[in-house]
Amino acid sequence: MQYCWLPQERREPVLREKPPVVISNKRFQRIRAHATQAAKQEQLHQQQLRDEADEKLRIGGEELLRKFAGRNLCITREEECARELKQLQAEQLEAKRLAEEESKAARLEHQKTRKKRIEAAQKLLEQLRPGPRELQCARLQSEVMRSVNVQREVQAEFARVNQQQKELDRKIFQEQVLRGFEEAQQRHKEQCQQLSEHKKDLLHLIAERERERQATKDKELEEALKERERNERMMKDQQAKEKEQQGAKQRKKKDEALASLVMSDQRQKRLQMLEEMEQVRCDIHNKAKGHLEQLKRDRAKERVDQRIRRNEKLAKELAPRLHYSAREDEERHKRQLEEMRKVHSAEQAKWRKSKEQAKNARLAVQREEEELARKSRQKAEQDRKLAEELRLQNDRTNVEFKRQQREEHLQRIRKLRQDLDEQVKKRTEEETRPGTNYNREAQLQELREDDFFFDYARQLMDEAQAKGCPLKPFIRAVGQYKNDNRIGAEIRIPRHMVTRLPMGRRTQGDSQAEGKEKPLDKQEPNSEELSKEDKLLRQKIKENLKKIEALVLQEGKDKDDQKK
Repeated sequence: MQYCWLPQERREPVLREKPPVVISNKRFQRIRAHATQAAKQEQLHQQQLRDEADEKLRIGGEELLRKFAGRNLCITREEECARELKQLQAEQLEAKRLAEEESKAARLEHQKTRKKRIEAAQKLLEQLRPGPRELQCARLQSEVMRSVNVQREVQAEFARVNQQQKELDRKIFQEQVLRGFEEAQQRHKEQCQQLSEHKKDLLHLIAERERERQATKDKELEEALKERERNERMMKDQQAKEKEQQGAKQRKKKDEALASLVMSDQRQKRLQMLEEMEQVRCDIHNKAKGHLEQLKRDRAKERVDQRIRRNEKLAKELAPRLHYSAREDEERHKRQLEEMRKVHSAEQAKWRKSKEQAKNARLAVQREEEELARKSRQKAEQDRKLAEELRLQNDRTNVEFKRQQREEHLQRIRKLRQDLDEQVKKRTEEETRPGTNYNREAQLQELREDDFFFDYARQLMDEAQAKGCPLKPFIRAVGQYKNDNRIGAEIRIPRHMVTRLPMGRRTQGDSQAEGKEKPLDKQEPNSEELSKEDKLLRQKIKENLKKIEALVLQEGKDKDDQKK
């Protein structure tokens, strides 16, 4: 940051290049067209082509007129209206066809979307049942167990690597210690030998330097003695010169002191004479001043006596008119009092006026301050109201947004509830259909739920095995589901207890039943379809159980391989 009171540095002018001109493609094409006249040439070429086509049409028309001379080749108004009507009907039919296709496509898309939503809702409902819900819990437990196992494996691997590193460090340290001890001994021997040789060299160098230092000292001492003698001679010469100069200075000072003494005596004499003259002059002045003061006193006394005598004389002359002078004095006194009162009242009026002006000025300033405070309060009130309105508007917007979100959420819930109600209604219609075996339908529904559960369990176990998660929670959930629904707990009759006797069956010679029995196909119209679905579901359940057992066995083998 630069300041105006500091010396500013001279700035060199910076020459900046002009920025490039950026234009649009359309403008560039227009400029290029104006520069090259391509558009004009294109227009001329098109006009030439149109002229040639018109010429060809004219020539062809003349040929046709010559060929079909005398025939009426112009179309009539009725034919033109019929053709336009036919074209309009064709366009309407085409528009209707397109609208039907669009509505059909939209209807198919809506049905497809609705079907997807119904399937998603059905899947969500199926997953929220007790069995699939336990599978979800098992999946989460499996992931947690996997993370715990991974953490344990990492810690075990870290401990193993740390132990190996410690053992390796111990071995390396032992080898290094032995090898280092031998190397240290060898280095110590070499170092001792080097130190002894270095010591000898140092002693030799010290002796040589001592001899050189002694020779240098002797030489320096001899030179110092010579220098001292030379300095002493120079000092003696200098002292002799200084003594001579000092003597000359002392003689000169002595002469000057004598001359100054003579001059000081003369100055003292002159000063004494001047003091005596001043004293005489002062005495004369004091005597003259005393005489003058005495004359002044005598003159003042005479003037006082004269004034007293004149006043006595005037009193004697003015004694008869004394009462007139008293009235005049009283009137004069009144006039003076009136004038003083007027002056005082004028001063008081002026003071009151100045005080009133100051008061008015103070009141004006106070009114201005009050007006400013009132305006500031009004502005603050307006700002507060504006802030309140803005906050209220924001709150309203927020409430409206939340209300819209709530309505959308409720609409989605109503839509889902409507889909579920439609499913329940459809299922109720199927169940209330005449000739339906509800027990068989309930069994098939249980089989469908079992098939969904085991298929879902197999999928989750495949995903868990792919991720490396343990399958123990899934095995527990599947076992619990099998125990709760008594899957695989059928009553099995031993082979030696199976009988071929027609027990409980109607044979030839038995009494007829009360009423005619309906055949099985008439009792259950869809019995064949239900039996097929039953077999298919049981087959799927068996396959899924086999796959689950295979996954469990594979996990056990993997654990055994890891232990080995």
